[in-house]
Amino acid sequence: MKKILYSFCLIPSFILAQNNKAVIEVNYETKLISDSLNRDKVNIYASTLLCNNVESVYFSREAKAFYNGTSKETISTSAGAIPKYPKSVGSVYKTKENLFVSLPVGKYIFTYEEPKLQWEILNDTKDIKGFKSRLAKATTDTGDIYFAWFTNDITIPDGPFRFKDLSGLVLEVYNKNKTIEIYATDIKKSNESIEPLNYGNDVKTKSKQQFLEARKNYTENPSMYNGNLKVVDSNGNDRTKTMSDRLKKMNTFLD
Repeated sequence: MKKILYSFCLIPSFILAQNNKAVIEVNYETKLISDSLNRDKVNIYASTLLCNNVESVYFSREAKAFYNGTSKETISTSAGAIPKYPKSVGSVYKTKENLFVSLPVGKYIFTYEEPKLQWEILNDTKDIKGFKSRLAKATTDTGDIYFAWFTNDITIPDGPFRFKDLSGLVLEVYNKNKTIEIYATDIKKSNESIEPLNYGNDVKTKSKQQFLEARKNYTENPSMYNGNLKVVDSNGNDRTKTMSDRLKKMNTFLD
């Protein structure tokens, strides 16, 4: 990491935006406990941030390959091999003015504009992989409290998911009860194009509230956003209520 830091200091123009090209790629690992009452079950997945000083996209490379039709990951079925569904399909596309989040509800992807966070800079400091970092705190519009470690050594106001618009790059994020933790694992130069994921037929909402209502309705009735198909087991028994009960235990969300 110190060598990367040296490169940033040596070439200040490195962080200047050029068209829609990234200047750095940051890879993150997310640890998420979807049921806060069952902390032993942890979902872990990797995501990538491509960014310059005004624009970015945060996504799973696995999901990008899946939706582009280039995925080499498959699973075996009675109908033959089919592409493996990604662990994480959500993404975030940031422009100079707006932040667009895409998240799944059943088999559908909903895209909405995410309100920006209002950060409070705290006094805590620490070194993260050679970067001098400061701590910030924000309360989301859905009422969760998050903390973010960011570094002014890399003066790009970006970070994972919606955790952006500080004076430097966010290296770590966690919520108050530590059911969500995100860590930068790798930082390197990039000139890859910044563009939103192409889901093909995602649902564009007029507000975030529409997405939240859809997710709530899906929890109550999973068939609603699965083409109105009943959830059944191998014997044809209706398992919709069982699935609904399982979904109701999920109480940890990045948004």
